[in-house]
Amino acid sequence: MISVIEVYNVVKDIANKDQKGFVTPKVFNSLAGVAQDAVFSEILSELSGAANIKLRNLDSSGGESIYRGVLDDLSEYKKELLIETKGGSNVYGSSCLFLKPVDFYKLISIQLNDDARTQAELVYSSEKISHILSSRLSAPTESYPVALVSRDIEVFPTDITQIVMNYYRQPQSVYITNTGDFFAGDIDETSKPRISTLSNNIDEEGLFAIDPFNSRNFDLPKKYINELVGEICKLIGVRLRDQVLSGFGANETQDK
Repeated sequence: MISVIEVYNVVKDIANKDQKGFVTPKVFNSLAGVAQDAVFSEILSELSGAANIKLRNLDSSGGESIYRGVLDDLSEYKKELLIETKGGSNVYGSSCLFLKPVDFYKLISIQLNDDARTQAELVYSSEKISHILSSRLSAPTESYPVALVSRDIEVFPTDITQIVMNYYRQPQSVYITNTGDFFAGDIDETSKPRISTLSNNIDEEGLFAIDPFNSRNFDLPKKYINELVGEICKLIGVRLRDQVLSGFGANETQDK
């Protein structure tokens, strides 16, 4: 978890360093979610690179493992969800359609809800699924199910009514203080990170008091704070047409 107040103060100080302009909470909030998504996308990209290092036997062991480190970072976003079919039919005939969760970001695997947790083969091409369904040798069965991944998830054979989806969720935001039924550190699934002020005017400049009860922290590991600050500075630099600020942001996101 990264403090939204800490990031805001750092970004504000950098942007104000050469009197280029004051970063209001409104401007910051408009960029915070975009920057967070960019950093999260980079973390997922690091997983592929770390896996390649591991396959080449160049990775360290134990706590020094790069691959294990990225998996640890992503473990906070990994979810397993039992999903019921919504029914429906398409050009393939009656099929089992499953909706992706609202917080869906990237699919990991699909399994049947049976004792063996039978894994489905993932297919992303309608041409390929047509070939599979028309083949006597590769036709899907409950022992060898196939899932077509598109806007929805279509699982074959068509009498499957439940699946277990493993996926990475979208990063959202984190409660700073205890609020209602939620505790500090809980995920707020309804909002992106934001700064809130006691005056309810997030577009004001100068001195103001931050409202921690309605502010939300970033939903990212603490170690990525430099990358996050860099992403926001890049976005603000583009907005202000400030090459110095954009250059600072680019350096921060590249120097990992």
